[in-house]
Amino acid sequence: MGEKHYGISKFVKRQTKESQFTHFNGTWYELEELLNNLYKVDDFIDVKPGYREGVKLVSVNPHQFFTYTDFPMFEGMKIDCSWAKVPGREHEPAKLQVRILEPKIKCNYVDIVLYKREVLEEDGDDVTGADWDVVSINGRLKKTPKPMSAITIIRNWLHLKGGTEMKGATPESVLNMLCETILYKNGINYHLK
Repeated sequence: MGEKHYGISKFVKRQTKESQFTHFNGTWYELEELLNNLYKVDDFIDVKPGYREGVKLVSVNPHQFFTYTDFPMFEGMKIDCSWAKVPGREHEPAKLQVRILEPKIKCNYVDIVLYKREVLEEDGDDVTGADWDVVSINGRLKKTPKPMSAITIIRNWLHLKGGTEMKGATPESVLNMLCETILYKNGINYHLK
């Protein structure tokens, strides 16, 4: 085992207070220390496998995390729309982006997405030197997490730049993931077996 069990990747650092992503209301160093201390005392709320071996999600206390995920829509809500590149995905074409201009809401649930160093090294991605790197903070208001986005599934399945190969996945399992994502995006609560 390396000196640090968990490190903070460059990619997750796009998740700031000013971004549309869930953010940690502290420093990156504090988040790294929090995760490493939780690991030492085995105090994660839950640990779930990710979409492939070498990827896992650890649930943590949400009290220092804020999000727009599951944000309640209301008449008169302030939003902005622009044609822009997605932060952290500057190598991809710009796309239409809708930004909520209201204050983020404190999370009720938070999963930290971790990638094992060897998985990141497969594609030559930057690594911190820790055994596992934080690549995403997935905060939300509802208990059930939303499925992985369709573009992320496709990026991983086709092993495009910025995607991590879906080793062990079958075409049927990937199709099921895409179906669940599309159904979710259209407000249909249905889970495939």
